[in-house]
Amino acid sequence: MQAATNRDIVTAHRASLPLLAALCLSVGAFLVNQVYDLDIWWQVAIGRDILAQGSVPVVDRYAAAALGRPYHDSHWLFQVVVATADRLAGMTGVQLVMVALWTAILACVWRAARRWLPAAFWVPLLFLAAMASTERFLPRPELITYLGVAFFYWRLQEGRWRTWRDLAILLAMQVAWTNGHGLFVLGPFLVGCYWLAALLGRGEEGRGDLPALSRLLGLVVAATLLTPFGFETWRYALLLFHEAGPQAPKLLKSVGELSPTFGAATMSGMAFWFFLALLLATVLLTGWSLLRRQPLPAARLLIVLALFAAALTGRRNMVLFALVAAPFAAELLGRLPLPLSGRAERWTAATAAVLMLLWSWYPLSGSYYLRMELPSRTGFGATPSFFPHGLPAFLETIGFQGQVFNANTLGGFYLYHRFPGEVAFTDGRWEVYAAGAFDDISRSLSTAAGWQRFAERHGVSGLLLQHTSSEARALLPLLRGDSRWRLVYLDAAASFWVGANAYAAVPTLTPEALADLPAAPRLDDCLILDSFYRQAGFAAPRALNLQRALAFGRSTAVLLANLGSTLVELQRYRDAEEVFGRLLQEEPGNATALNELAFLAYRRNDLVQAEELLRRVLEAQPDNADARANYQRLRAGRQSGRE
Repeated sequence: MQAATNRDIVTAHRASLPLLAALCLSVGAFLVNQVYDLDIWWQVAIGRDILAQGSVPVVDRYAAAALGRPYHDSHWLFQVVVATADRLAGMTGVQLVMVALWTAILACVWRAARRWLPAAFWVPLLFLAAMASTERFLPRPELITYLGVAFFYWRLQEGRWRTWRDLAILLAMQVAWTNGHGLFVLGPFLVGCYWLAALLGRGEEGRGDLPALSRLLGLVVAATLLTPFGFETWRYALLLFHEAGPQAPKLLKSVGELSPTFGAATMSGMAFWFFLALLLATVLLTGWSLLRRQPLPAARLLIVLALFAAALTGRRNMVLFALVAAPFAAELLGRLPLPLSGRAERWTAATAAVLMLLWSWYPLSGSYYLRMELPSRTGFGATPSFFPHGLPAFLETIGFQGQVFNANTLGGFYLYHRFPGEVAFTDGRWEVYAAGAFDDISRSLSTAAGWQRFAERHGVSGLLLQHTSSEARALLPLLRGDSRWRLVYLDAAASFWVGANAYAAVPTLTPEALADLPAAPRLDDCLILDSFYRQAGFAAPRALNLQRALAFGRSTAVLLANLGSTLVELQRYRDAEEVFGRLLQEEPGNATALNELAFLAYRRNDLVQAEELLRRVLEAQPDNADARANYQRLRAGRQSGRE
């Protein structure tokens, strides 16, 4: 009998291999993406400095706006790891660290879920958890927290905390967690949920486990003090909790990853809908268990509820819920009378495998990244887009020296390529700057006079602006007619400016010179570059860039509308009319095309066509006040002409 049982296990394992292969391929298609994260550059740069200095920094020496301020580096262990990986294999090495961490995270979820169900049923739950996490497939120190949550949930669920060996493993994880990311406090919390359940007699083993859990809780809390910062680590963890939710500072509320979980921005992303599916599955299964009066695992229920509350504090925290909801839902699903016959299980597994394989084409085709407006693709290394990769060599060639004022989004990139040497002005480490520092910068950039005073006060001799940054939106319109600054470098990601009298041998990039630049290699490059041309007032190069973007065959309507408007600005009216005609063919009721064609018809004195086009606008948009006013004015003019 025992031999037969073992054969059954082996047979079931082999039968699940195609399903597991489909899961790995589908998740891997999303996971192996070109690095586009903004923060990883300063994470690596600081890790290099820690390795060089042999100590963890306690005051800031990386950003001009924070020099000498206290710096609590809660990520130092992660930074050392990624700096070492970068030294060995560049950003591909950093990416492999991310892939390895996510593999370990999902392996822990797999270990926690597989004991409850056949693979045909728990694999789809693991797939939901992975897809709900895709927005965090980034080389970030938060991966240590995700690993800690998944690891603790699995080990605690299986009761692997009773022996000294198991205790040592959990404590080692807690020490690494504490030195890798500021949300290490979730480790003691997860243990505390089991301790509370035992105290109340609600745990699987009842109050008999209370002494062992008390010992575990005490040791885990003590492990959180094994850092260079001691008790200060807990204060910093509290600060991180305040970065999300309604109590967050105004600046942080504008950060996309901290946007409301059920807000429009989050719901526009794919990950939200997988999160929602997992949430609904968990709610329905919990409700079913309650209706059937089945006892719920109290400690794990408390964990799931608490991490759901955490998920409500911001978009990036959906992952915390997903990682524990998948094995919890598997546990509850395992109590249902499922169709576990061989045929039903095989059909379920085959259907899940086919759907996952089809889904993997979404990122592999590039459609996912274009849909999400991410400057990345499936592949290794740093994305060729989004960062001015040619800038470091350019600065070295011209011998640039002095303080740069950079878009905050590029502070880490600048630090990575220039350190040691001149420091970036700011970077993405929000908590290291004085309260109100970014508000002061924003106010200084609101007027030409304010910007010039700011530049003189800080000795700024170079200006680095990522095209889509808030600093670019503020400064590019001011720089249009400012003779004190010259544009000397431009690519699809950023522009670099120097003082008018500096580096005289470096030519200024004029509209004519910009027209000779090579075409942007990808659609997202063209779209990002369009932001620069529009804000800097370079209409002719913008028209050329938009024409190149149209060749990619995507986002055609938006590109045609922008190209037509740019051609009108250039007074190329015949070309503009042709472009808006193409737009109308793409979208017959497009109000922009109808309005602009009406204007162009009016300009060439074809009042009948102009009136007809405006009438079509009002049929589609009766509340369009501008179109109605123009229509009435046109009709009145034609009526008076007939009289």
